[in-house]
Amino acid sequence: MKIGLIGINKYAKFLNFACDLHVYAFQQFLAQNGYESVILDYKPVAYGDFDMRHPAGYAEDRYRDAILRKTTTPEEERAREKDLAKWASLAVGYRSAFVERERRYDKFEAFIDKYLTFTDDVYDSDLLEVEDPGCDAYMCVTDVIWQSVPKHHFDRGFLLGSKAFEGKPKIAYAASRGAAQDYSPADARIFFDYMSDIDAISVRERDFSDYIEKNSEFSAPTVLDPTLLHGRDFWEKVSTKPAQERYVLLYYVMEGSADTIQKAVEYAKHHDLTLVELSDRPFKHGKVEDPDVKHISRYDVGMEEWLGYIEHAEAVFTNSFHGCCFSLLFEKTFFVGARNGQKVPNFLATFNLSDRRFARDADVSTLSHEIDYAAVAQILEERRAQSSAFVLEALEAAKERIAAGTPDTAKYDARRRALTYPVRFHSGYLGRAASLKPGTDTTGLHTKRLRAGALEYDAPAVRYRNDGAAVVPANKFAIDDLDFAGWTLRFRIDNRWFWYLDDGTIAPGDIHGKEFDGRKKVFADGAALPHLPVNHVSVVVLVGRWYKKGTTVVAKPLKGARVVAGPAVARPSTRPTFLRRVVRRVKRTFAGGR
Repeated sequence: MKIGLIGINKYAKFLNFACDLHVYAFQQFLAQNGYESVILDYKPVAYGDFDMRHPAGYAEDRYRDAILRKTTTPEEERAREKDLAKWASLAVGYRSAFVERERRYDKFEAFIDKYLTFTDDVYDSDLLEVEDPGCDAYMCVTDVIWQSVPKHHFDRGFLLGSKAFEGKPKIAYAASRGAAQDYSPADARIFFDYMSDIDAISVRERDFSDYIEKNSEFSAPTVLDPTLLHGRDFWEKVSTKPAQERYVLLYYVMEGSADTIQKAVEYAKHHDLTLVELSDRPFKHGKVEDPDVKHISRYDVGMEEWLGYIEHAEAVFTNSFHGCCFSLLFEKTFFVGARNGQKVPNFLATFNLSDRRFARDADVSTLSHEIDYAAVAQILEERRAQSSAFVLEALEAAKERIAAGTPDTAKYDARRRALTYPVRFHSGYLGRAASLKPGTDTTGLHTKRLRAGALEYDAPAVRYRNDGAAVVPANKFAIDDLDFAGWTLRFRIDNRWFWYLDDGTIAPGDIHGKEFDGRKKVFADGAALPHLPVNHVSVVVLVGRWYKKGTTVVAKPLKGARVVAGPAVARPSTRPTFLRRVVRRVKRTFAGGR
């Protein structure tokens, strides 16, 4: 039985040390127990086009977008100002550690190449609807994978809800919702619908377990983070001893970590120790500014170095969940600052270590150094046995299910046929020639002239059922000297566009799909819209095709239009001279670091 593992690993925007370490720990646990596994090279739905090696440029692009964004209400302006502050802070932080970020990224990639087994192909939530990685069973593995995010809500891949996983055993290990509160009623319905198709569910935090069991019939026991499935000796083989000696380690995550930083500074001064700071980048509100403390910042360390810094520290100050995990594994004196959510409090309570959290006004000279690691070891051993048993029993049940024969997938097809989606009608890339037919009833109709000149309309109140029975309504466009030939169909699942071809297959492409010209299915008015065999459809776009009047010669798209990344928008290739000068000036300003 080959197991596919999916989680947050390679594609974490903040180059999180734990992402690769916990999946390494879990893959090794499976191997030690005789199971073959492969990690899906999976880009989360919200990852977008983020550049992990050079995030400064990405942040600067988002800052420019916010500058140019037009607002019409006070709420929109406040949101724009918030985005400006966010992206400016990220841009400055990442630009100031540009070289260190490159080194750190390269070290992360080297760790992946050395220790982890990934699929050859890269997947995302769109591709898992049309491609199968070929595993016998699938497991979503730990960290904040069950969080509802703006625009996309849940990531179907992380909830094992993609078409590629249908009919196969599904197991969730140590899933987390992060700092999120209880789901909204709408999100809860979606979430528990996904849960109904997972064979064995476990979560990492007690409050999340309580939420699931209180609001559903599902059992969701708490289990250890995968990093804790192994002992200290396992991780000592991976860690690298740092050159520094006699130091306090400061590892914080997120902005607003002033209490953690301040107490680490005070502790280092009180004990005459060097303060070594490891974090993602220089934070606006997270700088060590005390001139009286010996301070080293390292933004370029890899996984092995990070482990080594924890292992050999005199003490650790952190507000990170995994900072706590490895401090415990290496039996360090550690102190915990404030952090949103229940991840860290749940962890500390599990091991009777809630007293490791310090108050903002605590005197560092009175902070307790004593941790009863004998008692901690006993709890850890018991919890490790329980967590291991959950995994192995779930995998044994998966083997039995596979041996029982081919699963019935009819319920998945029925669910897909119950989906509904909006449809936009696009005149085709023929400049500004298109208009609505004279006398068109525009009640309930929304029209939009795109930047390339094409016209688009839709009826926001109307949704079409994905059952293969909905029909294409009559065309409302008119173009002088051209006859309407029908519609081609493209649709977006989450982020990617797909074209419907004349042989009934679907293929990914851009909004023009020129590589499929001659193969695109053409739908006449009144034709049935095809059933789309995917689990989510954000939108369908029917694109008009036209003949030269009195012929069957297809009218060609106008030259000079180019594709714009993102929504289905084309625009002329020329800009007003003034705007071009402004854009160039902005680019030069950012390129110069000003």
